[in-house]
Amino acid sequence: MHMFKENLFTRRQVFVGGVATGAAALASCSIQPRKQSVPKLAIIHTNDSHGHDIETEDSLGMPAVAQLRSDYLKQGYDVLLFDAGDAVQGDNLVNRSKGDNAIAFMNSCAYDAMTLGNHEFDYGQDKIYDYVTAAEFPILSANVLVKATGEPMVDPYVILTTESGTKVGVFGLTTPETLTKANPILVGGLAFLEQDDLYACAQQQVDSLRSKGVDLVVCLAHLGEDDSSAPNRTQDVVARVRGVDLYIDGHDHKEECAWLEDASGNKTLVVETGCYTHAVGVVTWDGSSYETSLVRYSEYDGQDPTVAALVQEAADELSIELGELVATTPYLLNADNKPGVRVQETNMGDLVADAIFWEASLMADDAPDAAIINGGSIRRELQPGDITLGDVLNVQPYLNYIATTRVTGAQLLETIEASTAYTPDEMAGFPQVSNMSYEVHTTVAYEEGPAYPDSTYHSPANPGARVTITDVGGRGFAVDDTYVIATSDFLCVGGDTYYALAEGASTTMQSINYLTSDALRYYLEEALNGEVTPEYENPQGRIVVYS
Repeated sequence: MHMFKENLFTRRQVFVGGVATGAAALASCSIQPRKQSVPKLAIIHTNDSHGHDIETEDSLGMPAVAQLRSDYLKQGYDVLLFDAGDAVQGDNLVNRSKGDNAIAFMNSCAYDAMTLGNHEFDYGQDKIYDYVTAAEFPILSANVLVKATGEPMVDPYVILTTESGTKVGVFGLTTPETLTKANPILVGGLAFLEQDDLYACAQQQVDSLRSKGVDLVVCLAHLGEDDSSAPNRTQDVVARVRGVDLYIDGHDHKEECAWLEDASGNKTLVVETGCYTHAVGVVTWDGSSYETSLVRYSEYDGQDPTVAALVQEAADELSIELGELVATTPYLLNADNKPGVRVQETNMGDLVADAIFWEASLMADDAPDAAIINGGSIRRELQPGDITLGDVLNVQPYLNYIATTRVTGAQLLETIEASTAYTPDEMAGFPQVSNMSYEVHTTVAYEEGPAYPDSTYHSPANPGARVTITDVGGRGFAVDDTYVIATSDFLCVGGDTYYALAEGASTTMQSINYLTSDALRYYLEEALNGEVTPEYENPQGRIVVYS
């Protein structure tokens, strides 16, 4: 058991080699010559990198993060480098190692701290302890507790002392949505403090750090600001907690730079970089005032050669393994979030759902009537051209197995109603479907019923108020009928908003020994004979969203 201990880190001396690049970008950050009498601090921050750790046409990657840090050191700044979570999962570059590569890359950049995001739990709790052991920086979260002991799962905070003697207290917060954003089985035995308990936990961290004489308090908050995350959003915490100087946010993949009022009426700075290393954030502090900037790919060409070589070596090994041609597509297959797979039917959603339905029809004991997959599990679009094995795994990166379950029409209606609760706003649970159709009437307000157990989501008070299921399996729909649904084991155990589906699965679930990524690969190769066919040029009209 990893027990809580106080960390007091002193920033290590770092040898800076190579030639600084990207001078134009540094100028855009308004770096001024350092006044020796005032400690000048640069806090560089990332969030939701999701394995986008190599330079591409729109991502900076970890080599740029490392070089940016070196550039600020050469300008005479003290530098701290932080991450607000979701670093270990997303792209094959980190997925294939179950996140180990991400930690190795972050070590090479000399990160100073990160917080746990929900996707750090995707490979299980034991893997998190592996990350803690391997990381040369603390991995933090104050509100994730081990139920058996009541102790934090990882260290809640760290105090960092810069070369100039500035003491920075840093604590982490992790979204309580992890209970269902991660596979519920993988977070068993953990408690995620939420609402009043979350606010109290944050205040306790601030008070403890202030009592230790820190000059700055920084919260690494993997919480986000989406309405669907209320009341556990960053702005909810800011409004109820006193004394945090800087929140570095994540989770919602948005760019943010705002001053919000805290519980004492003081202004607190909240920053976020978006996602996928499209940008890297910088906050400078001269002892009294802040300056913020986002360094974007188009503005910066710096690359640390040592880190670049490490990342490229991993990418080269991966390209050999995953370069096999699976199929071709003449069409763009849309996996954007909004508008996209978390808001409406897309051609990619149709394709993935059809693949699951096809595989389950071949392998399940009970032939499915329909298939459902959550839009949040579809992670990458496919451009026209070749589709490699690596592309397939980027579309379906999770280790989720296909499963079938028998549910009543009432349970199915509740499932669709709950998983479209925030439509037309994006929602990870939004159901992409095969062999069924439904309508969502967004002008009707979603009325919350009781909260689902071990979840931040609420059941619908009136299933059918917003959603009409028009057909399942070509035989219409009735609430008192019974249907076999093909889906993923993640949804069968209540992932995202699928608690009603899990009720049926508790007694009728059959797991099939094929990952959803296997189904997509074999569907492309065998059912479509290696070429995406014309019916996938556009969405096929299975879902209608009225607004």
